[in-house]
Amino acid sequence: MFLVAFILIAAIVYYFFINRILGLPPGPPPLPLIGNMLSFRWELDDVLLSWKARYGRIFTVWLPLPMVVIGDHKVLQEHVVKNGNNFIDRKNPEQLLDLWFGGLYGLAFQDNSMVKEQRKFALKTFHEIGFNSASVEDTVHNYAVEVANRWKRSGGEAVDITVNIEKAVGNVIWNLTFGIDLDFDNELLPKYRQIQRDFILLMAGPLMMFIELFPFLRKFDFLFGHHIKQLKDLFDENNQIVDDAIKITESNFCADSHPRSYVEAFIREMKKIKEAGKPMGNFHYQQMLASAVNLWGAGFETTVGILRLCIIELINHPDAQRKVQEEIDSVIGERTSQDTEIEGMIIKTTDCCSLLLENAGHPIASGTTILPQFSMVHFDPNEFERPYHFCPERHIDDQGQFIKVPSTVEFSYGFTRALTDFNVRIQPRN
Repeated sequence: MFLVAFILIAAIVYYFFINRILGLPPGPPPLPLIGNMLSFRWELDDVLLSWKARYGRIFTVWLPLPMVVIGDHKVLQEHVVKNGNNFIDRKNPEQLLDLWFGGLYGLAFQDNSMVKEQRKFALKTFHEIGFNSASVEDTVHNYAVEVANRWKRSGGEAVDITVNIEKAVGNVIWNLTFGIDLDFDNELLPKYRQIQRDFILLMAGPLMMFIELFPFLRKFDFLFGHHIKQLKDLFDENNQIVDDAIKITESNFCADSHPRSYVEAFIREMKKIKEAGKPMGNFHYQQMLASAVNLWGAGFETTVGILRLCIIELINHPDAQRKVQEEIDSVIGERTSQDTEIEGMIIKTTDCCSLLLENAGHPIASGTTILPQFSMVHFDPNEFERPYHFCPERHIDDQGQFIKVPSTVEFSYGFTRALTDFNVRIQPRN
């Protein structure tokens, strides 16, 4: 009886006071082991906005570990932007990365100095490749023309816009990552994309969250229908395709030529270090493979999502479509800085996608996971009038010039947005 009473009291204390005990901001009471996971549904922004209204602009959710959510523009600007270096690190999903790459490799997570060094190398490489250079712009332009021509040849039939957009974007990013030109209708990228879809579905389940908490569960995979083995097999198949592409790049590598891709630059750096007789450090094959996987995945998903939404919004808003077309016709052959309607339309579309520190008066311990929730800001009626409406004119002043709305965040805040910007902000010449 005493044990039952003790468990009951402990559960009540945990449910109502765990955030206060740990010094975390207030938030919805979590259940033991599963936290707030049962409270989430597809309308995620509605759930988060309701919690913001109840608990304030910074609050804690448990998934199943505690994560501090920041859903206010002023707090994000004051802390995440101005003190960005304090928020660079990300919690490494160690078990997931071990399954995928055999260790903490790649560019997606930043809980160690190796990844910070590698991110700087990637940014330097993209500058050397020449993003927005004539060659890259020509590649983008050629694929864009091919997509438009295929839609025209549809003869008025219904078209799945995603198919050709994925082919074009996938080919461009494959070229930038490996320096390999593929046919528009190649079979490799659809296969690679399907593998990613399959393992994302497996990764998104609650099992991986619990494995991060309790790694020993990997030994009991048979109890979960060999879920982990299926995931590992898909990871291996994904990595094999990337490994084959790297080998093709290596076979065509010329040390005297300017690097055309990330992998070429990485190979050049490895040879440079080896010839100098220095320790290879973090420049090794497994890191190159993992980084190539991360770069293609991040650039592909973001770009395809934005392009698809742009087209859908233009179809549903013919006035905006007309203005964009008029601007294209009027500034053809000039630089993109004059494309105010296009810029406003794209920015509005991105709104729709979506140490001991102190935030808004809440002391937050070092190592706490911070979730800057930009979509909450975009859908906050206190920040935007009619937040759920497509209003590209919001970003254009009375003189027809593009204006930057501070509350709008296209990809991320601070240093973490840089790689996404490089992969997405390739603009074809007018």
